[in-house]
Amino acid sequence: MRVLSIATTHPRHAGDSEPAYVLEVNRGLASLGHRITTLLPHAPGARLEETVDGIEVRRFRYFLPPSRQRLCYNGGILPNLRRSWMAWINLPFFLAAQAAAVAREVRRLSPDLVHCHWLISSGLMGALAAGARNRPLVVSAHGSDVFLQNLLFQTANRFVLERARVCTVNSAGTRTRVHNIDANARTEIVPMGIHPSLYGPHLASVEVRRRMGGGQPQVLFIGRFSRHKGVGHLVRAMPEIARTHPQARLALIGFGPEEANIRRAVAEAGLEDRVRLVGPIPHSEVPVWLASADLVVLPSEKVEGLGVALLEALASGTPVVGSRVGGIPDVIRDGVTGLLCAPADPQDLAAKCTRLLGDEELRRRTTEEGRKLVTQAFSWERIASRFDDIFRELLEAQRLSDSSPGSGP
Repeated sequence: MRVLSIATTHPRHAGDSEPAYVLEVNRGLASLGHRITTLLPHAPGARLEETVDGIEVRRFRYFLPPSRQRLCYNGGILPNLRRSWMAWINLPFFLAAQAAAVAREVRRLSPDLVHCHWLISSGLMGALAAGARNRPLVVSAHGSDVFLQNLLFQTANRFVLERARVCTVNSAGTRTRVHNIDANARTEIVPMGIHPSLYGPHLASVEVRRRMGGGQPQVLFIGRFSRHKGVGHLVRAMPEIARTHPQARLALIGFGPEEANIRRAVAEAGLEDRVRLVGPIPHSEVPVWLASADLVVLPSEKVEGLGVALLEALASGTPVVGSRVGGIPDVIRDGVTGLLCAPADPQDLAAKCTRLLGDEELRRRTTEEGRKLVTQAFSWERIASRFDDIFRELLEAQRLSDSSPGSGP
């Protein structure tokens, strides 16, 4: 099956710290025999055309000179719009360039199916192009795209959902939000995943633990530094955690538009010796960092599609605490695979972290159950198989529709 995959987030080169889930989905589909072309925005230093693990990757420029392309990557489109006037200048040129690139690739490839990651803007462009060619459209909602309350975004999302044959969602929370936008949308839960075999406690490193801060215990956050991730609440929880664990340290891995605010919060709380901002790290190093920590925390405020870092932590044998929002409860079953806290509540967050850090049996039990859950439900092989089932069902339905009486011109 020829599939055109449209996205705006993807590794720009080998070792890049940009999220790799679109690449992983497409790798899995390619391994099942699908011919995948991925269409992406260009970024300075990235190739316009290349082949990655058998996947054709094509990128379109949307602003000149390329060094002034500021809308995509480095945190994502919405965070970049919040922090950069240049991103706003890029925006109309990006939308025009993406629309032209999608139309061009649909004509060139004549794909059997179009798969768009995020409803805006990829899904919108895919809906227009796939509809014009009468090709099945699958859109994948990752969370932030459907939790926006802006009327313009809501209208665009509804337009896309009405034209998509299937909307895959990464969690039950995202599914609920999609149905709030369009109650008639067909949704299928297909989460993001990991390769469980790449993780494990045996990867723990004394040197990496030292680079985190050498805490006893060592707490870790890994993710984008964006407003909805709630990193500030974790910083504010650290003094309370330290009351019980005086040698506790917190490492923050990532990048994004909230970095300056996080550094300010650390300084204002006088926590420079207790909180370390590590910066981004390559994907290949993530398993070692997770295995070297004592606790991984995801304190999201309002929006969280799923929380892949939690899956990775559980596969590493590291306990987890997360807030009760979005798709986090799909991963953290309270008291079973980790502990849930109230969102935007540093005191409750500190209490749950302290409880887990102080209970060896609870840590052992939750990580054991967590690894079982991750292996059974969140492996990339299983997720690729789910997409494969959906794609083949839609292609067969399209074939029957095309061959039915009266379907011709």
